[in-house]
Amino acid sequence: MSLVMAGMLVSVSGMAVIAAAIFGVIPPENKSLQYAFIAIGWVFVIIGIIIRYKGLKLEREQEKRK
Repeated sequence: MSLVMAGMLVSVSGMAVIAAAIFGVIPPENKSLQYAFIAIGWVFVIIGIIIRYKGLKLEREQEKRK
């Protein structure tokens, strides 16, 4: 699996956590728990973006070497 695909999967899983928290799939016991799920989801999205960027940068460098 390439780094770009791994980054995409991490980002999509973060988006799924955010959507589940907003639409009530994950039943929050209180508002602060719902905000915590949304924050955790955003962390996954940002980490996924960083992984994808590094993967694309690595692929670009490999193409230049050829």
